[in-house]
Amino acid sequence: MTPRLAVLAIVYGGIAGLVAALTFTGMTALQSVVWDTGAQLFGTNTTLQIVTTILLGGALLIVLDRAAPSEDLQTLLRQSGDPAGLPRRAVLTTALAAIVAVAFGGAVGPEAGIVAVVAQLSTIVAHLIGEDVAMRRTIGEAGSAGALGGFYGSPPGAAAIDGDELGPRKILQLGAGFAGFFAFLAFMRLTPDTGGATITLPAVDLPYFDPWLIGIAVAAALAGLLFRGLHHVIDGAVSRIRRPWIVIGLGTVLFAALAALVPLVRFSGHHELHDLQVLTEAGDWSALLVVAVAKIAALTLCLVSGWRGGEFFPLVFIGAAIGGAVAVLVPGLEIGAAMATGMAATTAVGWKRPLAVLLILILLVDVPMAFPLLIGVGVAFLVNLLVSRGEGTSGGSDSEETEPGSPDSDDADGSRAAR
Repeated sequence: MTPRLAVLAIVYGGIAGLVAALTFTGMTALQSVVWDTGAQLFGTNTTLQIVTTILLGGALLIVLDRAAPSEDLQTLLRQSGDPAGLPRRAVLTTALAAIVAVAFGGAVGPEAGIVAVVAQLSTIVAHLIGEDVAMRRTIGEAGSAGALGGFYGSPPGAAAIDGDELGPRKILQLGAGFAGFFAFLAFMRLTPDTGGATITLPAVDLPYFDPWLIGIAVAAALAGLLFRGLHHVIDGAVSRIRRPWIVIGLGTVLFAALAALVPLVRFSGHHELHDLQVLTEAGDWSALLVVAVAKIAALTLCLVSGWRGGEFFPLVFIGAAIGGAVAVLVPGLEIGAAMATGMAATTAVGWKRPLAVLLILILLVDVPMAFPLLIGVGVAFLVNLLVSRGEGTSGGSDSEETEPGSPDSDDADGSRAAR
């Protein structure tokens, strides 16, 4: 690490944070336009609006895939160290596909579109000023860290996404993440109607603890495992289909049908957390469990069928629904603590990044929730450890644990199927 690289990382991280804010604002605005227009066209017929809108989004994704295969979020993050080597056409179609996915109600987060837009910028900047490998790598990694540090509101969490090993590169990513965070925050202060990616939960006392939180963490961690297993199975099944448009079309039809039955499975789940709190306060635990299971299915269908996006907020939504359901069934259990524990456990197992999840959620949740989050992440860490050891003793090609985001990992968003 040199002073020149440090300055480059901080400056470009700030630029990436600003670009992330602009992209996120644009995606949110386009989503509102799409669904407001549908409401005007279909009136009170919500089911028809949902099915038609999602099917139209799927048709657009098929058209984009014909132009060039898109990449999943994990691939973009993995390749951020070599922005000059990124295929510009694929990155562009990925950005457009992710924007379409968010705008037309996909059960995915906006991270893929944000990272793809920044990656496209990184390829241009690396071509213009990237004098050597170190500078090009700094540009690529600072771009991803700045964008996600701003969007998640957690520079340490963004730096920990690709691993928790300390070193000069991690310090550069952390600096870029802070720069991106401040740039993102500054822009969002100018556009208060859009709002950042904060999570609002009912407050609890700081020393609050209930043994049921451990039970919630176990149940939520199992939900994360269910997502990973279902994603692995369906991804393997669709990989045998040689025509990408069939995969996109079939996945879109199934997702549209599921969304018509359970409308809460649409979108990333960030803004829909309020609906989960309403269901919890109403005591409807069965609806919360139905929504959680349906969201797992919807997220999986979107990821394997080319609806590009992130897993973080959908997994947060699933864990919150499970925590809310248990809070209804256990009298006296604090809703905020139950939902926070569920969020942490499901996301840490489903995303396979416990440290990053803790660092993101502890800053993303707008009230102090450190202890429930630690319980959720702690249980998730043990579950991940047990699963990885089980895979290590199973023999065969699956005997080694796969790194998050690698081509063979469970969370590679179906890119092989969409080629």
